[in-house]
Amino acid sequence: MIQDVLAFAARHTADGKKAALVTVTATHGSSPASPGQVMAVLSDGTSAGTVGGGESEHRLIKQAVQAIKNGSAVFRFSFDHAEHGMSCGGGMEGFINVLGSQAGLAIFGGGHIAQSLAKIAALTGFFVTVIEDRREFAECFDSARFVICNPEEYEKSDPVAGCDYAVICTRGHETDAEALRWCLKKPLKYTGMIGSAAKVKEVMAKMRGESVPQELLDKVYAPIGLNIADEAPAEIAVAILSEILLVKNTGTLEHKRTHLPKPQLG
Repeated sequence: MIQDVLAFAARHTADGKKAALVTVTATHGSSPASPGQVMAVLSDGTSAGTVGGGESEHRLIKQAVQAIKNGSAVFRFSFDHAEHGMSCGGGMEGFINVLGSQAGLAIFGGGHIAQSLAKIAALTGFFVTVIEDRREFAECFDSARFVICNPEEYEKSDPVAGCDYAVICTRGHETDAEALRWCLKKPLKYTGMIGSAAKVKEVMAKMRGESVPQELLDKVYAPIGLNIADEAPAEIAVAILSEILLVKNTGTLEHKRTHLPKPQLG
């Protein structure tokens, strides 16, 4: 049973989702659960395993869903038949561990910049999903989930599901615009699009012509990345991830070495 619960959690976290693993560590009275029982819960309340069933399990599923939003937690509660419609009284306690990546990054495109970005983002702790319609690029992404998908299939597959951050660096203006259209429909914390100032201006004008609200376009980071890189794909990837981390961690564009003389540039 425990193996089945863990397999359920592993299967869904491998797809970029989060799962809450509920573990009972102690019980008292006439508890329906036993120490050591486990249950895995997804953000929509779908679960595998059991911690006793009934009202107590229903309460723990709700707590697990909340933990996925707010972080791992402990639980401790008592119940009786009068309050919860149960035929026994007792209580249980334990902990809820949230499994899965803390942040999901979707990368539209499979070129050199995307390949470098996927590697360093994975090292930083992101669960990376690469969206490409060219199957031959799959072998370039051993540290990311590779989704073969063209713009016409976005509605069906929802490639940014489970992601908070998105980078658009496809092979052309039109595919960039298609990816941007889709990302603007989603509650992402960060959407960035690569390209020159002229290209960005052209794509944004196209979006405005399609009646996309300006307040949505103003949230797009484009041209993408911090101004710290040369033209090397790896350096551009570092500049992009630095900008994402700046947003993710509410950082500041300041040096930490305040106790030392400022470096002389130039």
